[in-house]
Amino acid sequence: MYLFYSDETNLDPKTCEFFSYAGVIIPPDTAGKLSEAIDALRVEYKYGTDDFLKFNTRERPKHITPEAHRDIKKRVMDASASCGVKFIASVILHKIATSPDDARLKEINRVCYHYNCYLHRVVDNGIVLLDNFQDNRLSRFMREKLSVGIVGMPFSPTMRLDKVLGLHLASIGSSNFCSVVDIVLGAMRFCINARLHPEQHDTAKQLFEQLGQLAIRDSSGRVEEICFFFSPKTVKVKAYLATYQALWNFLKDNGLECTQHPVSG
Repeated sequence: MYLFYSDETNLDPKTCEFFSYAGVIIPPDTAGKLSEAIDALRVEYKYGTDDFLKFNTRERPKHITPEAHRDIKKRVMDASASCGVKFIASVILHKIATSPDDARLKEINRVCYHYNCYLHRVVDNGIVLLDNFQDNRLSRFMREKLSVGIVGMPFSPTMRLDKVLGLHLASIGSSNFCSVVDIVLGAMRFCINARLHPEQHDTAKQLFEQLGQLAIRDSSGRVEEICFFFSPKTVKVKAYLATYQALWNFLKDNGLECTQHPVSG
């Protein structure tokens, strides 16, 4: 049974263009190996039992240098790649989303659907683990995902997530896989936002290479739609479409050419 740990990033429309929701797929055969590898890294870098291993440099333990922090994050990404971890992401322009809270629920819908598609490919079942967030609709939303499935999508009024056996909440420190998703999403956030900051392009290039190891690709090497999705499927405002196209080009230039191309509605 596969595990899908997910979380949001780029929540504040004042500081970024795109809200992003994403997660990492942990294969059942290598989950134990990956968790043990992260345990070993925590010991090697002298992380305490109460220290969180996260992407944000400002949130590193005080005794961990920026250089050591950068190194351990890369090694977590490399270990994840060697264990067959894959990411699924969906991004939506803040100017299109009605609110970050609504965007979160809609993009959880999207990544859960794509995770279900992935489970059909590998012919297995899975669990979804959402990072906890404050929303009065959360409990009802999770029950709906299990009992009804996806709702309000353009291809069908409802669609059961037939390969998902349950949805649960997770938080940093409750599993080593929470560190994996935090590091992967942190790298993704940096890369997406770096498009507008040329001074960050060199660092973004290194992070793109690490993310590229975790991408779901087709036979030609392009990143599949179930891996990286531009939401909505069609963009009606030309100015907004240009922003999506600019991000698509930036991803392509850094080794993540996506099969889905933003189109006008």
